[in-house]
Amino acid sequence: MSQSTAAQTVPPSEAAYTFGDNDLAAERLRLLAEAFAPSSRVFASRLGRQPVRLAIDLGCGPGYTTGLLHAATGAAATIGLDSSPRFLARAWRQRSRGVAFAEHDIARVPFPTPAADLIYGRFIVTHLADAGAAIARWAEAITPRGRLALEEVDAMTSDDPTLIRYYELVEAMQAARGQRTYVGRDLPALAPAETFVVERADIAPVVLPAAVAARLHALNFRTWRQNPFVVGNVEAAELDRLGDSLDALASGAREAAPVRWRMAQVIFRKR
Repeated sequence: MSQSTAAQTVPPSEAAYTFGDNDLAAERLRLLAEAFAPSSRVFASRLGRQPVRLAIDLGCGPGYTTGLLHAATGAAATIGLDSSPRFLARAWRQRSRGVAFAEHDIARVPFPTPAADLIYGRFIVTHLADAGAAIARWAEAITPRGRLALEEVDAMTSDDPTLIRYYELVEAMQAARGQRTYVGRDLPALAPAETFVVERADIAPVVLPAAVAARLHALNFRTWRQNPFVVGNVEAAELDRLGDSLDALASGAREAAPVRWRMAQVIFRKR
């Protein structure tokens, strides 16, 4: 994540997006947004049951979640924060009325925004090396009695050996950076009890056809297969086979059972 001009309260290395911000990464995020829009829209609609003057979307990428959040909550204004100028340029081109964006490393506070009634993040805590500390800092950007709503992976289950191996490698690669793939399992416990109370914690099942999941993963794979950890720990021949097998699944050349995700959806209320 890029360095913000705001006050720096954490070292630059604390947060790093594992999957890049190139064109492949942007296309993956588009497909990801389509796949998870139904479950995220239901979650976000709950957040709109109370008036939201300002909502902030953490790690907004090209802005897909920002638009969803704005529409589902009925917020008066929604601001997406991301450290990638490439993603933000895409986000600005497709933004809707009431939505804006700012370049900022979301691991750092203060944010370049007023205090928000609602801060939302999907698949963002997984990329933070010290998630508990980041969540504690985010409280500074939330109004009294405001909310922090997070969606993270609790589990990904597949019977296909290629997908199983892919998930193993992603988990190991993130662990080497101090990050957690399945951080959703402990999400309710990460917020400091003196600052936040857990208002609601749910598990939302998401079932993806194997071809859809493989399409997402094949794009990711092309981004991270040159990661130093992967190159240093996995034989090139295995990586070639893994990439070919993901492509075969994605194209429908071979079939597998659907992939079952468990998404932790947690709403914290600031004390």
